[in-house]
Amino acid sequence: MKKHYLSFVALALFGTTSLNAFDYKISGKAESFSKFGFNNTPINSTEGKYPTESFVTMVGGLQVDMNLLPKSFSEQSLSAGLGGMIGGLAYDSGRNLIDQATGKPFGSATFNYFGYYAKYDGTAAWQRPDYNIGMTQNSRHYVIYNAYLNYDYNGVFGIKGGRYESGADFYSGFTQGFEVYAKLSELKLWWFSSYGRGFAYDEWLYDFYAPKTYTEASGKVVNLGVHAFKATWYHNGITIAPFIYFSPKTYTAPAIEVGYDTNPEFSGEGFRSQTTVIGLFPVYDKRVRSVYRYGSETGTDGQTLLIKQRFDINNYNIGGGIYKNFKNANAHVGTYGNPVGIDFWTASVYDIGASVSDMIGKDAFTGFLYGGGYYMLGNSKNFGGKLNWGILGRLTTSDRSNEQSIAVNVDYQFSSPFQLAVGLKLEYFRDLTKEGYKVGVSEPVPLQAQDVSDRSHMMAYMRYGF
Repeated sequence: MKKHYLSFVALALFGTTSLNAFDYKISGKAESFSKFGFNNTPINSTEGKYPTESFVTMVGGLQVDMNLLPKSFSEQSLSAGLGGMIGGLAYDSGRNLIDQATGKPFGSATFNYFGYYAKYDGTAAWQRPDYNIGMTQNSRHYVIYNAYLNYDYNGVFGIKGGRYESGADFYSGFTQGFEVYAKLSELKLWWFSSYGRGFAYDEWLYDFYAPKTYTEASGKVVNLGVHAFKATWYHNGITIAPFIYFSPKTYTAPAIEVGYDTNPEFSGEGFRSQTTVIGLFPVYDKRVRSVYRYGSETGTDGQTLLIKQRFDINNYNIGGGIYKNFKNANAHVGTYGNPVGIDFWTASVYDIGASVSDMIGKDAFTGFLYGGGYYMLGNSKNFGGKLNWGILGRLTTSDRSNEQSIAVNVDYQFSSPFQLAVGLKLEYFRDLTKEGYKVGVSEPVPLQAQDVSDRSHMMAYMRYGF
């Protein structure tokens, strides 16, 4: 699958060069991301004691974007892109940690952010027996994240295929697959199929892998992909969109989105109210129902309810929402992409799910509030730019844990021609793992005492583009 996509795109790119009928743009970026956890507890796997990770990344990317049709084709466009990223860890706090329970190296888990690679189908032998050590030694710090063709006819029909950044609500990062849309007046129909997922960001870097696979009795690994269909009706700010996500042999998840936007053309002046309600109703395949995911068995089915509200008043905003799971609704959908709009991957990387919050856990309930704004400062001649700030508070309860978090974000985007942005986040995060559950273990652990962990941390980034 991967070779077919790259060959297809390469043929299109180089095969049209001789026509001399297209224009292109070359761009690049250099970025660095840092996370510093304030909890440096020594690892003790028997007791379930783990620190909050700290690490620093450095990445660079280069991309070429092309228009492949002459300008005379005013109602049609055919574009292509090819881009890659490479990077490394300048610092990793987990590199030399010793498990006090065994006296042996535990191995860093930072590859869950940066460098995860277990082969495309997840069958890498180095995952066993020392998972962290094997995965760290074989991590991959480069990825071809863009390799696509995109055709559009006058905004009423389009098809895109290859590797590109996903725009699907429940599928974030970069996808390897295709999507098709058709627009009929106020109705838009959209189909999405993905057979691979990757990351190419300053904090997250993964080469492409198959997100949902299963193994046949013969030992053959099968990748049937993740798919979605959505029908969106939009009229005067009202959105009604039934949709369905499914991965054969794993889950089928029908859903509905209803929304209202009082000022769709809002550009920073005046008032705007945005209300969104999403219901997700996954049903799980028999083969995964007894498999533990995020602290609980997957189960037969589940439901997720998301209600969020945002108000914009000139350059200020305030909002909030609730996120409620009934049963283990997000066991297989709602984790690798979620429209809730807040980062819930800020717990410890040594816990279950690569630092994921238990707000996606069984019977979890989350309430969140936020506020923020922006200011335009100076101009490009005296380092002018846009200053953004925001505060986010979150309370979560679930079968497995309770969490309390408050985060303050500040970032500054310099005006052109600098293309430079810097940002800082400070987050207080208290995580109480309940009795009968253990940090770092997905399955329940009978008689395990509750544990209170400080997951507070600081994050910072610097991004430069050209």
